[in-house]
This record gives sequence, structure tokens and C-alpha cells, in this order.
Amino acid sequence: MGIAAYVLFFLAGLGFGYAAPGKWKWIPLLFPLALALGALLQEGASAALFLRLIIALLVTAGGVLLGALLDARGERGEQPRYA
Repeated sequence: MGIAAYVLFFLAGLGFGYAAPGKWKWIPLLFPLALALGALLQEGASAALFLRLIIALLVTAGGVLLGALLDARGERGEQPRYA
């Protein structure tokens, strides 16, 4: 799994963290879990699989947290000014 997969996990986390309401923000954590389950069923368990899963989950969670932070900053930003 190259770096592109981790970038995609981060972007999915960022997008959901920014746009999804409530606990739906954490849905992207299911993406690396589902892919790891598929790899586990096809190739069997290995230390590399679990290490990559942990990294993917951390990267995804970081994206969710950053997206939620950006969303919170946007909500408390400037109020529209009316003439």
C-alpha cells in the first residue's frame, strides 16, 4: 500500500470531519477497517497488515479531527453584516 492510500484516507476523514453532522464524522474509520478485513481474508494475518491498519486509522482520525476543527472555526467566524 503506497502513500496514495494514506492520502485518500486523510482526505476522506477531512471531508467527513468538515461536512458530516455529529457522530457521522467518524464513518471514514470504516474504510481502512473494511479494506484490512478483505486483506486479512485473502492473505491471512501479518504484522505488516496490522501496522498498516493502525497507521491508516491514525491518519483517518487525524483527518476527521482537522475537518471538525475547520468546521468549528467556520461556525464561530464572522457573522454576516447587514446594511
